This record gives sequence, structure tokens and C-alpha cells, in this order.
Amino acid sequence: MYDTTLNYQNHFFISGLVGIGATLDPRELSGIESLDIGYSNSANTLSPLGSSQGLTTIGGPTQQTVSFSRYLIYNDPVLNFTGASSKLAGSFNYDNNASYGFEEGYLSSYSVNCAVGAVPKVNASFVVYDEMRSGINASGASTTAIYIPSQGSITATCDNSSTNRVIGFDYSLAVNKKPYYTVGLETPTEVKHINPIQYTASVQLEVDDIFLESGLSFLGYGKENKTVSFTINGRDGTSLQTLTIPKASLVSEQLNSSADGAVRLTLNYVGHS
Repeated sequence: MYDTTLNYQNHFFISGLVGIGATLDPRELSGIESLDIGYSNSANTLSPLGSSQGLTTIGGPTQQTVSFSRYLIYNDPVLNFTGASSKLAGSFNYDNNASYGFEEGYLSSYSVNCAVGAVPKVNASFVVYDEMRSGINASGASTTAIYIPSQGSITATCDNSSTNRVIGFDYSLAVNKKPYYTVGLETPTEVKHINPIQYTASVQLEVDDIFLESGLSFLGYGKENKTVSFTINGRDGTSLQTLTIPKASLVSEQLNSSADGAVRLTLNYVGHS
């Protein structure tokens, strides 16, 4: 009673469906820096005729979300949940065997940040459409093999990356899911995957021999012709993650020069699949 649960006394486990007939075995998701699980309800206050008292009513479906930030220290299983039939189950467990979880979570956004001198970091958000509650337990094996990347084991391929130093990049994707509700049920009867998946990337370069492209080049033909990819390996060369921008288009550039640093160029891409 009145005790405190510390960070090392709780764990986050995941499992789920990653495709038609393909499942992810239950496992602990390690490397987590922060985790947020919550729900919110929309409420309306009615003022009926003949009464001085208000009445609170439901204003819409319950919104349930799970989001976390973690270090990319092994092949990330979360990226497998971008598919049309993918569905995540997860639970937040205390060491005293108490658990709080869900069985139908859908990836809504995923991002990766890499920079010189830092371990790559992943941010992911899920929307949950079944009931989050105590007692659901997705516990499984802990991750045993950890591979910490370094700046020398990360490769970025984009415009002019072969002759100019890449000092960092941000990669993200957004997945659109649409729930369909039926009168008499609190949870959706169906959750549809709405294409396309939208991708963005921002790449920072220290300039050696490049300038910005023509400011009106995007208005011409051949927009979706760029090659943008990022490969993240462990220090020993173990492959951890390969990220790509399908049908990539260069949409903006910013050149920055200041008195206290090198000239830098930021390239911004969008894509879809």
C-alpha cells in the first residue's frame, strides 16, 4: 500500500497478426524510453426543458491510444504492422503479475530519427478499437540479442548523398484506418485499411559540391523518380532495419549557412504506396 512502481518493475509485451496467416509471437518490446496508454471520451451536456439540471451524454466513440518511444537496438517488429490485415495485441505488465492490455491495435504512425552521435530512435502510435482493460496479458519471451547501431553502420541513399556528408535524417509513415460502427455495439464491426500509406523523409547534408535544385522543378514531369532509402545495421554489421520512400518526390530544400558552422542542406521528400 502506498508503494511506488518504478521503471524497471514494468514491461510492455506485444504479439499479433502481421499479415494474412502470419503472426508475431508474443515478446517483450525492449529499448523503450517512454510509453503512454490512455483513453478519452467525448461528452455533451444537455439542458432538457423543465429541468434546471444538466444531463451528461456520450458525444462519440471512446478514443483509445497507445504510443511509445524506443531505441532501435534490434530488428523492429513494429514496422510489420503496416499491412491491411495487421493487428497488434499488447499489454503493460507490472512485476506483481498485474496487467492492462488490448487485442486490436492498429498502427497509425511510425517514425525513425537518426543523427550523428546518437542511437536511432523510433516513435510509434496505435489506435485501439477493442476494450482496453485489466487482465489482458500478452507476455512472452524477452529479447535476448541487442545490436546497438553507430553512425558508421547507418547508410542513407538520396540525392547527392554519395559526395556530401549525411549528418541525420527523419523518416515517417502514416497509416489510415477507418472503423465502422453498428447500433447496439460499443466496438467497431469492421476496421478498413485505407490506401495509400503516406511517407515523408527529411535528410540533412553538410554541403561539399551541391546547390538547391531549380525552385520550379517540382512542377514538371517525373516527380516520383527519386531513390530514397536508409539502412540501419548493428556495429557488427547485423541488419536491423531498411527504410524506403516508395515513389519518392523531392518537394522542398532549405540551404542554411551561419557564422558558426558548415553549410547545410535539408532535403524533404514525400512518397506513397
